[in-house]
Amino acid sequence: MVRYRKISDTDLVFGSNCPYIDVKYNTGSLFISSAVLKLIDNPAGIRFQWNPAKCILIIEPTTIDDPDGFPVIGATYAKTGSLSIGCQTLMHGIWKVIDWDKTLRYRIVARYSEVNNIAIFELDGAVAFEVPERKPRKPKL
Repeated sequence: MVRYRKISDTDLVFGSNCPYIDVKYNTGSLFISSAVLKLIDNPAGIRFQWNPAKCILIIEPTTIDDPDGFPVIGATYAKTGSLSIGCQTLMHGIWKVIDWDKTLRYRIVARYSEVNNIAIFELDGAVAFEVPERKPRKPKL
C-alpha cells in the first residue's frame, strides 16, 4: 500500500513555479498546475499513462488531434493557465490500486524527464490534505 503524508491545509504551500497535480476521488477530478504544462512546453494536448504496478502517473504532450489525448483548451485554462479535468475512470483506477482515503485530496509534485519530455508523478510521494468545505455563495441581487 502506498503511503502518504497528511498535513493541514494551512501548512500546504506550493509556489506558482512548482509543477504538481491534485487528485480527488469524490469529484473524480484531476487539477494540473500551470507549471506542469510549462514544464512539458505548453502542448496543444496531453495524454495520461497510468502504471498501476509502479504507482506512477505520467503526463506527456501530444497534439490536439490525438484520439487518446485531452486537448488543453477551455475556460479554466484560459484564465489561470492551469487545467481541471474530470476523469472518474482514471481516479477510480488509482484508488483501486492505492486505497487512499476517499475524503481527502492528494497533491503530487512532478519529476521531469528531459529526454522524453514527460512529467512523472510518483504517487508514493503524495501529500494528503482535507478538501475544504465550500461556503454557499450569496445570491446576486
